[in-house]
Amino acid sequence: VGADARLHHTLAALVLTALGLAACRGVLDLRGEPDEEPPPRFTLPPKSALVIGAVGFCAVFAEGASLDWSAVYLRDVLGSSDGVAAASTTAFALTMAVARLAGDRIVDRFGAVRTVRVGGALATAGGLLVVFSPSPAAAMGGFGLLGLGVAVVVPLAFAAAGRSGPNPSQAIAGVATITYTSSLIAPSAIGALAETTSLVASFGVVTALAFGLVAGAGVLRAGDRKGTGSGPAAGG
Repeated sequence: VGADARLHHTLAALVLTALGLAACRGVLDLRGEPDEEPPPRFTLPPKSALVIGAVGFCAVFAEGASLDWSAVYLRDVLGSSDGVAAASTTAFALTMAVARLAGDRIVDRFGAVRTVRVGGALATAGGLLVVFSPSPAAAMGGFGLLGLGVAVVVPLAFAAAGRSGPNPSQAIAGVATITYTSSLIAPSAIGALAETTSLVASFGVVTALAFGLVAGAGVLRAGDRKGTGSGPAAGG
């Protein structure tokens, strides 16, 4: 509608704040027992969390890079209009949302390892389509495949961490630290690499990390719900 960006973000902040305050009323107020030993302030994650976290790192890096740079890629590399460029980010977010909503049924049917392996193949194909894309439409399809491929990886990594050792809370915290550190690193790393090489080369790195999901999917076997009948939702 041609509104000033400051007005847009101010209105968005007010709406999201109101929604957040309303949602917090339904959050459980969990407190430890008076005689319960407090958790350590800092502890190194177990080795199992490091390898599981590496898989999550690959997925979140591809997610962060796509969300922050897909529109720039279409505009600067492929010469699309601003509106089409912004639509590529929407395509990525929508495919991620669809995959997460369907995640439970897919994981229940095929298992965590096969789901992540196929997802990694889709994400790799999407990355290749972005890198070698001849048109904005093809690149949008590539970003859509990236969204489909990485959508359920992080919840499955948390599930695997929770069953990977004697201290589930430390393992989950370790995996969370590794994966969400990736989301902080990815946007600036893509920008820095694009400055020294090109944005196309940056998404070549994203594609290589997406292939890491194919190679590393086996470490998520501990979180596989296939045959267990329980576990956290993949779409959570």
